[in-house]
Amino acid sequence: MRSAIHLPVVERLRVLNYPLYPGSNKQGLDLAFDKGVSVIAGINGIGKTTLLNLLLRMLVGPTNPAKSARDMGLVSSRSLVTAKKFGFFQDRAGVVLQPNATATLTFRIGGKQVTVTRRLTNLEITKLLIGGRTVDTPDPQGFLALMAELSGLANAYDFHMVVRYVQFFTEERLPLLWSPTAQLELFKMLFVDEKIGQSLNKLYSDIQGVDTDYRNRTYQYNQRKDRYELARAQNRIENVDLDDVRGKLAAASVELQEINRSYKTANDHVTSLVSQREEIDRRIESLLISLDQETHAFHHQDAAFIAQALPSLDDKFQMLMQGLGSNLGCFVCGKGGKREVENISKRLREQHCFVCNTSLVKTKNSNVVPITAKVLQKIEQKVESLRLDIGAQQRSLQDQDQAYAAALTNIRPIVAKRHELMMRVEQLNAQLPVASDDAQTPLLADLEAERLALDALAEKRADLGVKYKRQIDKLTLEMSALESDLGNRLQRYAEQFLHESVSVKFTRNHRFKVATGAAQVNLPTFRIAMTSSTHLAVHDRFTATSVSESQKEFLDLAFRMTLLDMVADDGATMLVMETPEASLDSWFMARAAQMIRKFSPEEGKRLLIATSNVNGTTMIPALLGLVSNKGTVRKLPKAKHSRLIDLMKLAEEPGVLKDDEAKQKLSSELRSYLGS
Repeated sequence: MRSAIHLPVVERLRVLNYPLYPGSNKQGLDLAFDKGVSVIAGINGIGKTTLLNLLLRMLVGPTNPAKSARDMGLVSSRSLVTAKKFGFFQDRAGVVLQPNATATLTFRIGGKQVTVTRRLTNLEITKLLIGGRTVDTPDPQGFLALMAELSGLANAYDFHMVVRYVQFFTEERLPLLWSPTAQLELFKMLFVDEKIGQSLNKLYSDIQGVDTDYRNRTYQYNQRKDRYELARAQNRIENVDLDDVRGKLAAASVELQEINRSYKTANDHVTSLVSQREEIDRRIESLLISLDQETHAFHHQDAAFIAQALPSLDDKFQMLMQGLGSNLGCFVCGKGGKREVENISKRLREQHCFVCNTSLVKTKNSNVVPITAKVLQKIEQKVESLRLDIGAQQRSLQDQDQAYAAALTNIRPIVAKRHELMMRVEQLNAQLPVASDDAQTPLLADLEAERLALDALAEKRADLGVKYKRQIDKLTLEMSALESDLGNRLQRYAEQFLHESVSVKFTRNHRFKVATGAAQVNLPTFRIAMTSSTHLAVHDRFTATSVSESQKEFLDLAFRMTLLDMVADDGATMLVMETPEASLDSWFMARAAQMIRKFSPEEGKRLLIATSNVNGTTMIPALLGLVSNKGTVRKLPKAKHSRLIDLMKLAEEPGVLKDDEAKQKLSSELRSYLGS
């Protein structure tokens, strides 16, 4: 697994001389963001989305992926390009921006405070401070490389993609949960060993390159071969010594028959080795799936055994306290101390799990499934047996690889000799084609050489495909260590958002081809199964079209929250989002706001920035935690007024606010949430 990753958390945004945000006193915009939820409120067209884009672009600059796609996992060129003219903020201003139109963002990343100032005309960096020290202003990609280093991400590209599409849930969001290839891309960036990710990225690019080269050259080869056949039919030498030609042809044909027999034997051997490798691959695949299933069964039975041995929460607590209350410390990590005991006691008093802080239902002995240690031992033995079988199969696969490499070495000179004889026979049969006046007419020797080159490309593509599959197996193995934690978190978020029973499955059988002519591989992916109004039992939802629009958005948001949970290890992180209120009814609106607040509690280390329309609904007060269980709305204390960012006071006044009645009505709604 890779080391810890720290994503940016913004603290303050200052905007000067930008016409769209003159500020309440015409001195510009100055926003401080506290931990917890901050709401950017306003009417349509007042600049909410522009403000979120400004936050994003202050972090990633004028860069974009070199090849944009609706699926971030289907891009072979993992690189960024810098826009020569980044006119987004100029276009939104409505007037020509001056060089003094600037924005300054202060944020924290990897334990260091970063302050960056950019011109809004083109996002050029004019000043950069890291840890309070001035740094030479880098170019856009140099800045991202610095941020990637501070964050622990592999490179500038990964930093850009994670910030833009995981931390920001805006109009330009990409589907992440619904795309197995996008999930794979995020696994590489965030969780698995960096070497595995780099190897997969290179292999993906190499396979795509070789496949494209093979298909392009095959098309050209077929065209040249057609021209050659036409020239051969139209141009034959007359008055040649036919007896001499027949004699040479007979000798060449005999030699070709002999080499064909050698070729068949060698080729059959190679084909047999390929089949054996594929069969071993299938056996390993089957064993890995069985190992996954047995491991899950073991974890389930092991938890049941512990629950049986320690049926009540108090029993579990006493067991943990024996370690923490003695010199032995925690039974898991060895750490001890009064503070840990107090934290655990507090969670238990609040009816929460002392490990993961999940709300608990009191355990009853009648709910415990009887199980003995022998059952666990039997499953353990089966798991160990599967691991031994996998190891044996992998060693057998290595032997087959060596035999395959030796067979290829042996067959290559036979193939070359066979092609040479086929060319001679073809030339004699054609009675030596006359050289055409058309300079584009190919020679047979050229065609045969190209055929050999195409065979070599196909062989290279196949070998790269095998290597890619093996790296996917390594990635799947590493992800299996996170499977339970990630799946449980995603399930909790999904159920709380949707009020449906949800099951999250981690599978390794999504069929995928890296390129048109490449072999198929199975990708690891998390899949959702859930109930509905017509299905009381959970059933699989493989695509975004199998759920409603609001469910799709909530599930994709839940997946992002889960990733941020995992990466931050429940520490400092940030999520910036546009609330999908347009597609929500009043029940889901309140539930969405409640879930958003749970992700970023005020007493925690997280920051969540959300936009919302002033539309008379309860979304804004619910996001701010002002709506009681009975539906009454209380006031936001004065000390927390900064959490409600009223763009109707800070942004350039749109036409609708020039109407006094409209302005009074819309402004009074936000004022009604503020207390003294």
